[in-house]
Amino acid sequence: MKILLHTIALEPARWLPQRVTRPLVELLPHIAKAGFRELEVFEPHLTADVESQEIRGALEQYELLPVILSSYLNLNPAATSDAELEEKLGELAGRVAFYGFKKVRLFPGSKMDPADREGVEIFQDRVRRVAARMADGEVLLETHDGSLADDPAIMVRIVQNLALPNVGLLFQPTNFLSRESILAQFRLQRPFIRHLHLQSRMADLSMARLGEGLVPWPEIFSGLSGSVDATLEFVPAGICPPESFDLSATIQQAAAEAAHVRTLIKSA
Repeated sequence: MKILLHTIALEPARWLPQRVTRPLVELLPHIAKAGFRELEVFEPHLTADVESQEIRGALEQYELLPVILSSYLNLNPAATSDAELEEKLGELAGRVAFYGFKKVRLFPGSKMDPADREGVEIFQDRVRRVAARMADGEVLLETHDGSLADDPAIMVRIVQNLALPNVGLLFQPTNFLSRESILAQFRLQRPFIRHLHLQSRMADLSMARLGEGLVPWPEIFSGLSGSVDATLEFVPAGICPPESFDLSATIQQAAAEAAHVRTLIKSA
């Protein structure tokens, strides 16, 4: 299992309208120094430009490989028209080609209701369109709450219905309710999981270290094949207001968490 670092882990404004507090090119030398080599990139870190020679040059300089584009392309038909989607698909394809991403992570229908059967059909068709643009790469549907993934079975049916070799699930707990509920979701979705997002939570939903909290990562690792890779998505040190954020402490904790995961994998 390869362990990627998600650049969102180093962005304290990730959930604020500001989105980005520090340019990606300033983060890359710190990432490389910590020993990470492969990345999942928070799309706002790539700026509004489809292509940035400065960012691509810095990735090459520090020998960092952008593997997954964590995209915010909205496939909800209530939020994005077909014309808007076609334009955004062109931008997505251009960005993937320019940076050399191998995979695209998508949110499975932001604010979509799993009971909206017509909406699910449209979403499914839109995923097919994205997959056609990613013929040489993969589309990963993240099992994130506040989306169609609120019903884990629907995500399984969508992937089964599409039956495309380059579409699968990016697993994380949809709800951090209990160890048992997380394992139930995992067992249901396991045949379709292509990648993992590593994070853990306490019962009050506060962020926890991977060796703590509710998520039974050892059981999950042992239940997957070695071909499934993972991204270190969040660490507790990075969950704070921008004015309190400590990049050095967050990077150090991320490196320690990656080492912990490698230990778990060896013993799985």
